[in-house]
Amino acid sequence: MPPPHGRRRRLGRLASFSGNHIYRCGDVADIWLDWMAQGAQVTGNLMHDNFGGCGDIFLEMQHGPILVANNLLLSAHKAFDLNSQGVAFAHNLIAGAISNYRGDTRSTPYHPAHTTEVAGLYPAARGDSGDHRFYNNLLIGRCSLRALDNSALACFAAGNVFNKGAQPSRFDTKALLKPEFDAGATLRQRTDGWYLTFGAEPSWRGAVQRQTVTTELLGKTVVSQCAFENRDGSPLSLNVDYLGERRDKANPFPGPFETVRAGRRELKVWPVEAPPNRSR
Repeated sequence: MPPPHGRRRRLGRLASFSGNHIYRCGDVADIWLDWMAQGAQVTGNLMHDNFGGCGDIFLEMQHGPILVANNLLLSAHKAFDLNSQGVAFAHNLIAGAISNYRGDTRSTPYHPAHTTEVAGLYPAARGDSGDHRFYNNLLIGRCSLRALDNSALACFAAGNVFNKGAQPSRFDTKALLKPEFDAGATLRQRTDGWYLTFGAEPSWRGAVQRQTVTTELLGKTVVSQCAFENRDGSPLSLNVDYLGERRDKANPFPGPFETVRAGRRELKVWPVEAPPNRSR
């Protein structure tokens, strides 16, 4: 049975997990994708106070493509653990630490695009980590992308903002480092829902030229040689934010919210009225 204060779901292949509030989950993680979740999308979720060993998300023996976008990953203990390749993280707010495992020896299946047929088995010894993408995320607190530095396969990272305590990886380009800025993200429950208070600066938009995250930008994964697409095979474009607001095509704002103002701001983040299809 799931923990009494949280909800946990087991995702099938080519699954979408969107618009959920998951919290106070114990071991292993609130979302655990283990083997053959190729094509899955984890978008627009609020996750916090998850105290399991792998925190908010654990991706095990995945070979991509998998999309993790427009999420609020607020568990201070751990944001996510990676024991996979080919995952794209875009426009997330990430507060917790991350881990990137090495040394796996298993051989696990991958698929042709948009099917559950087995295309082959990938031996982890050939490259057990990496081939990840990190675009336009807002990283705060204990989140350090230096965990990616020892990846067996090259990673790609651009347009990320690093606040006080967060650190970029060796793969980061066009990174905005703000070590003196404390976003101070806090979450509170009221009678009508959950509210996030955090700080940001509108100047972060103009400080770096960012790209809209699309199928073209993300490219194809090394193992499966598949593109990051929607479930129906149509091109992916992250053109709306966590709240359903349209993103600026010319230079989208980093993190899950497109519109920010100087100083601290309070936003209702659960429930969200009329949740959009955030993957398009």
